[in-house]
Amino acid sequence: MHFTPQQMAGGPRFHHHCRIGNWSEDTSLDEVKLKDFIKKKEAGNLLVNAKQKRLQKSLTPVDLSLCANGVVHFGDAVMLANHQTRCFLSVDPHDKVSKDRDCFTVTASGTVTSVARNVFVMKRANHEDGFGESTELHYGQHFRLATCEALAESETYLHSEPVSPLAAAKISRFQEVVMHPVADG
Repeated sequence: MHFTPQQMAGGPRFHHHCRIGNWSEDTSLDEVKLKDFIKKKEAGNLLVNAKQKRLQKSLTPVDLSLCANGVVHFGDAVMLANHQTRCFLSVDPHDKVSKDRDCFTVTASGTVTSVARNVFVMKRANHEDGFGESTELHYGQHFRLATCEALAESETYLHSEPVSPLAAAKISRFQEVVMHPVADG
């Protein structure tokens, strides 16, 4: 696209009815942009629609487990809150991090309703941990947090790595926390 000296100098913006400079080209370009927008809108390819479709799966409501006896059991659906930041631990399944396998980023969210991205399932880390067949989580017992079924086709597990030149959080540069497809550690 070519600009007139007035446009390049940042002069006042003229409307097409002023007919100054490349007015015919500007009018044609505006028409092409409008037609392209309408075409994308009808096809459902607008960036806003794509993001809304991605978020729809992440924001599906999920029921939390009710603890009648006040004890957390393996298999319970839970939300983790940080009282200092007043946020909940959340997974962003559309923000992938490349490790030895594809991982999802973990962040904090102010969403207080239980949705797929901020509900985790308690999993037993080791069946030979000395607590027998008990499904209750005991003090000092190792456990894993996995994503709920509504979020991903396969389970991913909470995983963190110490800060190193190769692993650090994008913004804070602190310890990186991700959801990893392999239960390790």
